[in-house]
Amino acid sequence: MKINVKLTKTGLKEYKSVLEAMYSYLSLLRATQIPAWNFEEFRSLQEIRFRFSQKQSPDSYVVRLSELLSRPYPKEQILSAQTKVWEQDDALTRDLLENGFAPRAGSVMLSSKDFSSIGLEGPWLNEKWYGTEYIIQRIDPAILEKAAGPNTISELFLPPPNEFVPKDLHVDRIDVKEPTKRPNLLRRTEASTLWHKKDDQFWLPKGYAGVFIHSPVANCSAKNALMMRFIECLITDALTEYSYDASLAGLDYSLSFGEDGILSLQTSGYTDKMLVLLQHLLDKTKNHVIRQDRFDLYKEEIAQAIENAKKREPHILAHDWMDHCLRDVGWNVFQLLEEIPHVTSQHVQEHLAEIFRRARVSILLTGNFTEEDALKAQDLVESQLGTRPILPTEAISRTMLLPRGKEYLHNETLTNPKETNNAVEYYLQIPQDSETSQAKLLLLAHLVNEPTFSILRTREQLGYIVSSYSWVQISVMAMAFRIQSEKPTLYVENRIEAFLKDFKQTLTTMERTEFESQRQGLVNRLLEKLDNLDQESSRFVSKILDGTYDFTLREKNARRIEKLTLEDMVEFYNTYVDPESTSRAKLSMHIHSQSKPSTNSNFSVAASKVFLEDLKEAQVPVDEAQYATLSKAEPSVDSVVGFWTKYLGTLATLTPERRQKLLDRIKELAELHPVKPVEGSSGVLKEGTIIVDDLQAFKKTLQMSRPTVSVIDLDEEARQATVSSRL
Repeated sequence: MKINVKLTKTGLKEYKSVLEAMYSYLSLLRATQIPAWNFEEFRSLQEIRFRFSQKQSPDSYVVRLSELLSRPYPKEQILSAQTKVWEQDDALTRDLLENGFAPRAGSVMLSSKDFSSIGLEGPWLNEKWYGTEYIIQRIDPAILEKAAGPNTISELFLPPPNEFVPKDLHVDRIDVKEPTKRPNLLRRTEASTLWHKKDDQFWLPKGYAGVFIHSPVANCSAKNALMMRFIECLITDALTEYSYDASLAGLDYSLSFGEDGILSLQTSGYTDKMLVLLQHLLDKTKNHVIRQDRFDLYKEEIAQAIENAKKREPHILAHDWMDHCLRDVGWNVFQLLEEIPHVTSQHVQEHLAEIFRRARVSILLTGNFTEEDALKAQDLVESQLGTRPILPTEAISRTMLLPRGKEYLHNETLTNPKETNNAVEYYLQIPQDSETSQAKLLLLAHLVNEPTFSILRTREQLGYIVSSYSWVQISVMAMAFRIQSEKPTLYVENRIEAFLKDFKQTLTTMERTEFESQRQGLVNRLLEKLDNLDQESSRFVSKILDGTYDFTLREKNARRIEKLTLEDMVEFYNTYVDPESTSRAKLSMHIHSQSKPSTNSNFSVAASKVFLEDLKEAQVPVDEAQYATLSKAEPSVDSVVGFWTKYLGTLATLTPERRQKLLDRIKELAELHPVKPVEGSSGVLKEGTIIVDDLQAFKKTLQMSRPTVSVIDLDEEARQATVSSRL
């Protein structure tokens, strides 16, 4: 058994008190006769969990089965042994508490970047794989002596019966020829819109309930967006104690705030007690009173999290900057950090009240919920929140439009001085001006995905992170490429452009049988059956939140893709993707490392040849064919050192001194045999490219896309729902 505790800075200083609290609870358990109902409750929950487990994807399921087959379980219990329990063994439980969980039978690991606050200064040792510093000490005898005694903390107690254990597991099964592809708009009031779909394919006593609150003031400024992070953290913290029993009983919830300005409260699990949980969550969210001590704690954590976000991997930062540039309303980490000193607990309390004052509220219930259950949930939401409606023109999101025939490039420098990688996000914006536009983009992304990886990553060795993807935004879409590399960003961009020029020829000369096979593969993927209720609910939520309500878009795209010809795709490519097109719209985001390029930062082929002789002399087993292939990529010196540190550490025939001498030799050879500069390896800026120095000023010059257009007439559907309910 393992107990994990996340410590604050104060918690680290008081880690001995934390240890004493854990030991005290074990003392309480040892001194208590565990009641029979406790085991029965646990047995019941495990039985329910096994009986109504959701279907997994085939690949995940077969991996899990192969692992279970290696365990010493009876054949008839292979599937159930890890979940179900059959009988209570008081003697075994008592033995575990007295001996297995005795304080002296365990160990404690304390992890932190800085131990100066507790006076732990070494001497430190280094583990051999990653050089991590560690120290081993005896646990304070006074703590162990106290831990062996009785519980001394009066606030500790055994949990009462769990009120969220589901009792009604009845599933109202209905016969259908084919599952319905979308939820129904059940009722629309001034305060909220209710969507509902009764489960017609999974037949589990489970469901999903989501409440989505879109307030026009949620993130209209950097300070407001920052305060939404406080609200998310503080309310989740306050809900933890009450919701813990619910999570044990198979009921999960999440409170999250998205970049689109929507506060989402979502619950999933067994439907029997879900609305009870939902009512409590709504009440605690709306009426939460912020405690100053918790605010101070999370202010420190949020500030640190945002500071850490500046040091994420370059390819993630490239996408973050691209997303920030293309959103009509959005705030970067630097803007959020500027607001940290100006946010008080009173400000957050007032903002919490303000976002519930006026908002657009959407509700979705799926699974084992009847229409009557869904209507009750809507009444519950409206009575708890008391939100007034906003105008249709408020809280509308848009995408910034790039001018046709223009190519832009923006540079950002990493704040992490230790990061040696650069990154490029290469974005081609495409209008959604016809029914087939998105189908063409999806097929193009499918066709280009494998060549992107095999050419730019495997053949050209630009970096380990190389990807291409389609990006559907508000009223527009894009084909994008993302590469993280130690090579200069202009060089990486040049290679993307060269790849796109070559792919034009690949597409133009593609055999029709190959094209049709690729096209059918994508159609099959789009039409794959759902594995579980979570997948279905997630798809519905995405279409409610994007405002299109196009719940059958996957099926429509599949039918449209089936009709696309190779000529259609060539025309689409030539217009929006081909580097020589005069009508494409492009923006590149270049993220630069602070470290200066060095000819000895990579391990040259010449250095590899000399090092191979050193390895042979030391009688290190080497697959020379594979060694030669990997050497051609001229990997970074750090990656070479990392590889040989691990490999040489597995060889018992090498002395530690000989091992270290070989590792030191790598850096020595890198200096003696530097990588020879290749003409054009720094890259060339494409003629006509416009450098964007100030993103905020640049955004002000751009037009915005039209708002999202719903494919459903909500008023008409609501009217029909009202008529239907009266019949």
